[in-house]
Amino acid sequence: MSKRVIKSALCFLYLTLAVFSPAMAVTWIDRDEVIICPASSADPLQIPDFSSPGCNAATASAIDPQGKLIWVTTNLTLSETTGPAGEPLALFVSGKMASIFYLNGKLVGRNGQPGMDAATEEPGLMDATLYPPQDRYREGSNSVVFLASAHHGIINLASPIHMIAVGPAGNASDQLLRHYWPSIITLGLFVLGAIYFGITGIMRLSRKKSLLLSLICTFAALQLFSEILRGLIAYSYPVHDWRLLAITVFSAGFGLTVAFHVFSTFMQKGILLPMIGVTGASALAAFFMPGFDDKTLSAMLLPLAASLIVTGYASYKRQRRAFGYFCALLVFVAAIALFPHLFLDTIFFYLVASLLLFLFVEQAFAYAREVDERRIEEARGNRLELALEQAREREEATEISVKSAGRMERVSADQIKYCKGASGYTEIVLIDGREILHAVTLSEMEELLPTIFIRVHRSYLVNTNFVQSLNRDVTGTGRLTLVDGSQLSVSRRTMPAVRKALG
Repeated sequence: MSKRVIKSALCFLYLTLAVFSPAMAVTWIDRDEVIICPASSADPLQIPDFSSPGCNAATASAIDPQGKLIWVTTNLTLSETTGPAGEPLALFVSGKMASIFYLNGKLVGRNGQPGMDAATEEPGLMDATLYPPQDRYREGSNSVVFLASAHHGIINLASPIHMIAVGPAGNASDQLLRHYWPSIITLGLFVLGAIYFGITGIMRLSRKKSLLLSLICTFAALQLFSEILRGLIAYSYPVHDWRLLAITVFSAGFGLTVAFHVFSTFMQKGILLPMIGVTGASALAAFFMPGFDDKTLSAMLLPLAASLIVTGYASYKRQRRAFGYFCALLVFVAAIALFPHLFLDTIFFYLVASLLLFLFVEQAFAYAREVDERRIEEARGNRLELALEQAREREEATEISVKSAGRMERVSADQIKYCKGASGYTEIVLIDGREILHAVTLSEMEELLPTIFIRVHRSYLVNTNFVQSLNRDVTGTGRLTLVDGSQLSVSRRTMPAVRKALG
């Protein structure tokens, strides 16, 4: 319940930020009354008579210079010829085109060089700022005429013109960066996540899961970087096509890697065919959807929707951890489906960060469980190895030659309870109560005896066949109790190894 409440609160916060984020104060051209004319091949730079038969009245959404050279005229209505604080005004041009602009009949600037074909065109910036002389502006209606072409694109956009407006002077990329800069924080988190899980995937137990999370973070970081690139770099419009393709590919990569992570976690077998199906559906949707926002949205949502179905079924089957995944994916998918205008916006990447945070926490718990299971298996292995060694000793006891008091004696290792170091000698304590002083050091004795003897202290070697219990003191040292009731000290340094050896 707490996870659902937290995620709902985060979603509400994101929506609040989206609603109350300050927008750039600009005045757009009249988007309802636009006249579009093809440029004359005889003299393409000559402003046409917009009442000629070849010209058409349209809306701003119909302005499309892709693969052609067109003239456009419209109006711009200004209440003041300065900004709110008396700033000079600038003309902001955002779109896939090279263009030349006229304001009230006079040339005010160009963005690239329009042309009849790719050979004669010089691509303009995707987001450009023109600075007309301030006396060109008039209060009330202003005539805007521009020549535009776009011959260097690799894809045909449904809406190639994003904005033509006047506002307080400033760089267009700076305005975009102000919109995207909060996302830079999440970009840093995505990059750190990719590095961290990449390293842990190489070094730790959950290699496949960690490397997969690293890949998820990488796709999220690349998608976000491609998105904010528009605010970081003033690029020419042909780059915009590649940027949109990159966003779509990275968005699909993010959705598919999340789906693979979910499938491999909650499907016992047979994940290959579902992954092929989801990948194919995502590719088809990205290909056939009309706009790039729709392409990117569907390329990501289809794999995540499939993941939601898998986790929903796993929750129904009461698989461990499935319900948490289901809730996290449900919040993410529902937020995008209910508020599609947030997609590929700053708020969207906060949602991505929230989903990744959930995956990180889940992976941390999974890794902790795997470490515990590995320790249990190691303890079982140690106990089994010790039991086998003890069995071998009972069947074929090791004998050592003990030199003491000028004579040599053969002693069976299974008759030795423990050995005690004594100033360069070893005091051997046998089960019959006898004590023999052997002329070797305790370290040398350790090499002679079989592995059922363990070093519990710098002064003691003990036969594990005679160990009854091991107790740890509050100081970190321990006390070993043998079957005859005798006790031996266990040093703080060797305590972990002794506990591991005894299982």
